[in-house]
Amino acid sequence: MKLKVLDHDMLVALNERSRDAGRRENIRPERFDVHPRPHYPINAELEHEWNGVPDMRVCVVLNIRAGQTFWLDVTPAEFAAIPEVDVSELEWEAVMCTGNPPRGP
Repeated sequence: MKLKVLDHDMLVALNERSRDAGRRENIRPERFDVHPRPHYPINAELEHEWNGVPDMRVCVVLNIRAGQTFWLDVTPAEFAAIPEVDVSELEWEAVMCTGNPPRGP
């Protein structure tokens, strides 16, 4: 099974670009800088428009055990650059069962 997975540096960079661009969905950097993890899986992605252009909203899992997730808006090119990695069925299920935060208006 495969999942798109961000490493810590890629997550920080994508989040900074999202915040700098004024996109709606991102997270305060201190939420993931306190206890950085080696990787952050994505368990959902949605296509949408931002300022009239195609955009992607991805659900990033911050902490599987605590069920912490957040939405992050990225460009389609940024989304395509996120690597897919092979994971066990058990890990895939754990990531998917973490769920998603409510979507904003």
